[in-house]
Amino acid sequence: MVGGPLIFILLAVSGVMAFLGPTPRPNAMEVLRTGKVKPGMREAEVLSVAGQPKASVPRDTGGFFYRYQRSRWNPEASNFTEEDAYVDFDDSGYVTGVSFDARTPSP
Repeated sequence: MVGGPLIFILLAVSGVMAFLGPTPRPNAMEVLRTGKVKPGMREAEVLSVAGQPKASVPRDTGGFFYRYQRSRWNPEASNFTEEDAYVDFDDSGYVTGVSFDARTPSP
């Protein structure tokens, strides 16, 4: 008597999980804002946590930075906001800092 409902629940949960698919990867901007990328991390660690950047830009003074970008609806201001996050690396490929910028584009 107990086995039938238990098997039904397991099959139902498995079916729903198969239909929905795997859990989506967190947005790179959210990963960066929550502080999961810290100074001292290597480039490979940043890529595994935050994913591929929008751009990788070398600096004239040495090192480089990754630029992550997203656009999102800001319900408080009723407009779109463009957000950028910059992960700075030194010559050795270690993170030296993370910074953020946000702007509202002209209509």
